Amino acid sequence: MIETALLLPLFLMLLLGILIYGQYFMLAHSVQQAANDGARAAITGLDAADRRAVAVRAIDRSMHGVGGYRTELRDVEVSETVDTITIDLTYRVPESSLLRNSLVPSPGEEIRASATFELPAD
Repeated sequence: MIETALLLPLFLMLLLGILIYGQYFMLAHSVQQAANDGARAAITGLDAADRRAVAVRAIDRSMHGVGGYRTELRDVEVSETVDTITIDLTYRVPESSLLRNSLVPSPGEEIRASATFELPAD
């Protein structure tokens, strides 16, 4: 019983850490994939405003399956050069997420991703 009393809290903290970091890596991958989807979709737009609207719709569609996703938690920046379009996506972790607990140090409350695609030649 003494061994259990000493090791059970450590085991539970390790298990909780695995769950928290697993959720973080899944969310970070989803945010990066959404940025990729947004940049890929944005190249079909006719002008800068249309490309931004297409990118935001693609990002929201890609992130729709993420639990707790709300559009007010994400910031999308679209920047263009003559031959490229870059999507910068910032997603703030929801308050209800396991990532915001105080038991295990989490990697961060904001996840950032960027994707760049070449614009088709005219």
